[in-house]
Amino acid sequence: MAREAAQKRKYLTIAVVTFWLALFAATHVPRVPAALHMPGADKWQHTLAYAALACLLAALKSFRRPFTARLALSVAAVVIAYGIVDELTQIPVGRDAEFNDWLADCLGASLGVSLYAGVRRAFPSLFLTTP
Repeated sequence: MAREAAQKRKYLTIAVVTFWLALFAATHVPRVPAALHMPGADKWQHTLAYAALACLLAALKSFRRPFTARLALSVAAVVIAYGIVDELTQIPVGRDAEFNDWLADCLGASLGVSLYAGVRRAFPSLFLTTP
């Protein structure tokens, strides 16, 4: 059982790192291809990407411990802080740092943590510890 849990944690860690690196790469492409540029879609992309990041990070951080409000807030805070760093580090590659993009990141972080909490509460048997 411990071996199986360690393997699951390893795969979850790989998923978090891979997604986070892909997110960083995607947000630091100097010019967004015209085919991907749709008015208003940018905010939805930010929201969904940061929701996925928060959900994955929440799953990793609560893998072998209860998912508490404190843990949820710390995950959201990390993802929101990363959103600031992400926006500011886009400037050197010729992209714009937009406050509204960061707000979409914040919304995504909140949604991702909430989604994880809801799934964990609705399906406790999927997790090693129950809420």
